[in-house]
Amino acid sequence: MRVLVTGATGLVGKELLKQLQAKGIEVAFLTTTKDKLDHLPGGNGYYWNPQKGEIDSNCLTGVEIIIHLAGSSIDGSWSTAGKQLIINSRVEGSRTLYQLLSKETHQVKQIICASAVGIYDTIEEMQTEDKYIPATNFLGKVVQQWEGENRSFETLGISVSILRIGLVLARQGGALPKMEQVARLYLASPLGTGRQYYSWIHLNDLVRLFLFVLDNRLAGIFNAVSPEPETNKAFTQALCRALNRKMILPAVPTWVLKLALGEKAMLVTKGQRISCTKILALDFHFHFPTLKKAFAELYKG
Repeated sequence: MRVLVTGATGLVGKELLKQLQAKGIEVAFLTTTKDKLDHLPGGNGYYWNPQKGEIDSNCLTGVEIIIHLAGSSIDGSWSTAGKQLIINSRVEGSRTLYQLLSKETHQVKQIICASAVGIYDTIEEMQTEDKYIPATNFLGKVVQQWEGENRSFETLGISVSILRIGLVLARQGGALPKMEQVARLYLASPLGTGRQYYSWIHLNDLVRLFLFVLDNRLAGIFNAVSPEPETNKAFTQALCRALNRKMILPAVPTWVLKLALGEKAMLVTKGQRISCTKILALDFHFHFPTLKKAFAELYKG
């Protein structure tokens, strides 16, 4: 079997490529940087430029499954141009793949797409894949449009799987290294009310979840979050304990965060409490179901 991966040079993509190869699966990947075409030993790289709708059709050779991760970080600029980049990096990538698959002969049977918990409203009640309130903020609109584009692959007779990913915990990238730096300096504190929920997942479990969906040919939408979402305050306290630091500062008021970050403040002052019961019912087992276990592994030794 051969798997094609987009977003392969990102935090999740790099680890996913390694685990696919460890399972003996042949890997191909798409990159927008020609210098990275040979960055994966034993893997075949192909160039694409979704902004221009360009893609090397040879990337589909022998491919049965596509894992579609491509999309720029939401932590970038939220200026008008920055927001458009966040949207375009997702929509244009999906459209470019769709156009290729619609006109080329191929063997693709399934596409597994990344999504985000940003589609859920920022409320304290637990929400599931089927029972939730859609977010009406910028992130909600981005994810709804993103998922809409990815569901279009069904019109080509391709099975579609969508993983709504929460806060990914990894020391080599994402939000955690910044949080760790602040905590090590004894500057960590609750943000806003501290009651907003963070639905998180350890990078190892996230990659395992992608592979679980692949191995079992699962279609549909799945929340890629741990069984135990935590409030911002509890999350910060757990991180401080893992780093042997104390949380000594008072909470940072919401208005201060809005003054410093503008609209992007919602990334830390708002949150979603998301359920993973659907994937648990299919016998997926988390290696790191609690923050205590996740941080113990991340900061061992």
